[in-house]
Amino acid sequence: MSRIQLFELILSIKRKCQSREDIIQNDLGLSQAEFNGLLILEPDEKIQGFQFAERLGLSPSRGSRVVGKLNKRGFVRTEFKPEDRRTMFISITKTGIRFKQEIYERMKACEDRICSQLQPRHIEQIRESLILLDQVL
Repeated sequence: MSRIQLFELILSIKRKCQSREDIIQNDLGLSQAEFNGLLILEPDEKIQGFQFAERLGLSPSRGSRVVGKLNKRGFVRTEFKPEDRRTMFISITKTGIRFKQEIYERMKACEDRICSQLQPRHIEQIRESLILLDQVL
């Protein structure tokens, strides 16, 4: 298999995964940035606004808008330093954690559908190959 064929296969898989992800996002009423924002936040973690935007690969202003939308839905809590209102800390709420669990359950259902069509040895081969691919990319 040539490198171009391998890359084309990667793009095909990416498109199919993105389609499944889009279905989950639409079903839950989330934008892609909101979806990813929930996934990067861990319980008992407080991160600064610039870190949130950085993790998502967004500009600080776009990151701030995403935080605002997540905050409005009760998924995150924001806190500001009293001496510097420009420094915002973000943490996931219990509601956000429950919603994040719903995302994971839907992702797991998608994975279960894939695995149900494969033999266990093939699943492990794919997992190992994907780990290797992730490392070289």
